[in-house]
Amino acid sequence: MWMVTVKLPRNPEHDPKAKQSGPCPVNGAPCTDTTGEHHTVLSMSWTQVEDLMRDHHITRIEEPAH
Repeated sequence: MWMVTVKLPRNPEHDPKAKQSGPCPVNGAPCTDTTGEHHTVLSMSWTQVEDLMRDHHITRIEEPAH
């Protein structure tokens, strides 16, 4: 399992003081700040990580401690 942080294009309507909850723009999972630039998602396989790398700008990949 990996935690992958994706950077999306800047949203001019993003207001960090007025976060909007809803589906994550990366994978549709519940998200606490849908308009933000950075989203960290869990990937269960390296294939999923590779798919994210192919489709998005990745800023960090971490393997959680066991």
